[in-house]
Amino acid sequence: MESSLENIKTFIFCDETKFYKNNGDIEDEIYYFGISCKTELVSVIHKSLNNLYSNYRLQTKVFHATTVFKEKYPRKALMNDLTNLILHHKLDCFCFKYIKNKLFDKTKILNKFNNPILDFNRVEFQALFYFVTSLNVYLKQQNTQLLKKEIGMFFDRNVYGVKDTEAFNFPKPDYEFNQMTFTEKSNISLLALPDFFGYIFRKSKIFTNKVDAGDKSLEASELTKNCFASLKSINEAGLFHFINSDEQILIEAIKSIAQIK
Repeated sequence: MESSLENIKTFIFCDETKFYKNNGDIEDEIYYFGISCKTELVSVIHKSLNNLYSNYRLQTKVFHATTVFKEKYPRKALMNDLTNLILHHKLDCFCFKYIKNKLFDKTKILNKFNNPILDFNRVEFQALFYFVTSLNVYLKQQNTQLLKKEIGMFFDRNVYGVKDTEAFNFPKPDYEFNQMTFTEKSNISLLALPDFFGYIFRKSKIFTNKVDAGDKSLEASELTKNCFASLKSINEAGLFHFINSDEQILIEAIKSIAQIK
């Protein structure tokens, strides 16, 4: 794995958050997040993160936003410092929405390609598949100069790497990425960044969903307000990239792929 990473110029650190109607959410969707970082900045940001953890006396060995930020203890200063870290280093933040009710059943037509790696019958794999594919199109066709090539991706292990670190190479020249690696979050400190970004997005989205559903009596908590403010700052800096894929185009692409023998 080391040899395949030695030419990497940019890393994208990834995480996801899930919304389920069965869990009280108003949608069945999975959002994937990716935060890019130039290779030469990795050690700098790693040190900055450790300094923040020390300064705020975090008791956790691995950063999980859901345990760090609470309604009673919103830790606004820490959230602001993490947001400023993204802003200061101009880290591009990507967001992709996988819509289960529109894509899941239609995509299962691709299950003829299933193998020990591919599993189009699993919603988690489909979401990962669409995120990587859509981000690739976004960088390859729409924003060709946004990131320095070559690109490597790191994921917290959920779909793969459940027991061990696993790495997969991409075919060239179809993909902008060289490799994606699934590993334990404790192995890669910068996986805290998409975890944090996904958290502020999720808190903001849940509140917005409830308001859009007609609950006008809600008043945003201090924690939610700060999540909104952080997300707004990242967006206003031009660092928020929502990858808006046309579902009909995706469905037509699925049908086309399914015809491949």
